Amino acid sequence: MEKTSSLTTYFRGDKVILIIAITLSLISFYIVPSSTHRFGSQLVHIVACYGAMFLFYKIDYRTLSAGSDIFLVVALVLALITAFGGVDDRSITIGSFSMQTFYLIGFLLIFFISKFIAIRLNKGEELSIKESLVLFGIIGFFCLIFAKSNLSTSIILGASCFVVLFVGNLSRKYLFTFIVMAVVIAGIYFGLGLGKTETGASRFRNFSISRNFDQVPDPKTSLYIKQMVLSQAAIARSAWTPAGPGQGEIKNVLAEKETDYVFATVVEEVGIIVGFLIMLLYLILFFRSMQIAKKSDGYFGRLLAIGIGFWITFQALIHIAVNCAAIPATGQTLPLISRGGSSLLFSGIMFGVLLNISKKVENEKYSF
Repeated sequence: MEKTSSLTTYFRGDKVILIIAITLSLISFYIVPSSTHRFGSQLVHIVACYGAMFLFYKIDYRTLSAGSDIFLVVALVLALITAFGGVDDRSITIGSFSMQTFYLIGFLLIFFISKFIAIRLNKGEELSIKESLVLFGIIGFFCLIFAKSNLSTSIILGASCFVVLFVGNLSRKYLFTFIVMAVVIAGIYFGLGLGKTETGASRFRNFSISRNFDQVPDPKTSLYIKQMVLSQAAIARSAWTPAGPGQGEIKNVLAEKETDYVFATVVEEVGIIVGFLIMLLYLILFFRSMQIAKKSDGYFGRLLAIGIGFWITFQALIHIAVNCAAIPATGQTLPLISRGGSSLLFSGIMFGVLLNISKKVENEKYSF
C-alpha cells in the first residue's frame, strides 16, 4: 500500500496518456537511430521532450491561462516572422538552432480560443455574433499564414479550431457561417494561386497519375511516385512480427524515411502488429482526451483537452494515410515518433498540458 501511495503522490495524471507518450517516444528512439544512425541527437531530443512534458505537467494550466492574450500576440509574431522572414516559410533560426514554429503557433492559438470561449461559458453567456466573427477572423488569418507554406497544416489547424468551437457550444448558425467563410476564402485563395496552392494541386495531379499507369509521368512526378511506391512496398514487405534491428531494406532508399515516411519505416522493420498498435494508441489518446474533457472542472480544461487531443490524433492519421498512399503527400510528421527537435519538444509540451488537465480531474479512472 505504501508503494501505491508513493506512486500516486509522484504522478496524479492520466496514466494511460503517460504510457502512450512513453511508448511512442520509445518507438522513435528505436527507429530514428536505426534509420539515420543519429543516436546522440535523438536521445537529446527525447530527453528535451520528457523535460517539457514534466514541466508543463507540473505547471497548472489555469495559471497559464492568465497569459492567453500574450500567447496570441506571440503566435502572431512567430507566424509573421516565419512566413516572411524565416528560413523556409516553416522555420526560424536563433543562433545555430533552427525551430519549426507551426507546432507552437497552433498550440498557442488553440490555448487562446479555449480561454476566450471558456470565459463566456463560465458566465453562462453565449458568444455574440461580433465575438464569433472576431474568432473566425483570427482563425482564418492563421490558417492563411499556414497555407503559405503548408496546406495540410492549415487544414489541421482549421479543423482543430472548429472542433473546439463545436465543443464550446457555439451557435450552429455561427458554425455554419464559419464553414461558409472557410470555403469562400479557400476558393479565393486557390483561385488566385496564392501560397502553396500550386504545390497542393500538383500533388493531387501526381496522386491521380500514380493511380493511372497508362499515363507517362514527367521526371518530377516520377520521383513523387517512386517515394509513394517505396512507402507502400515497405509496408507490404513487413511481416506480422518484427524483422529485427536494422533489417529494413526499402527504408535505405526511401526519402524522408525518418520524418514524413517514418510510419512505413516502422512497419517494415518492426512489423504490422506494431503498426496497428501505433494507430490504436493515437485513437486511445483522443478517446482519453474526450474523457478528460468530460470530467474536467471548468470549460477551459474541457476545450483545451479536446483541442490538443484532436490536433495530435488528426495529424497522426493524416501521416499514416499518406504512408499507405490513401491520400496525396502532405509533409506531416508522426507526433512523438518522427525525427525533429522542435516537433518532439512541442509535442512534449502538449502532452504535459494534457496530463496537467487530467491531474485536476477529481476522478482519474475512466472506463473504456
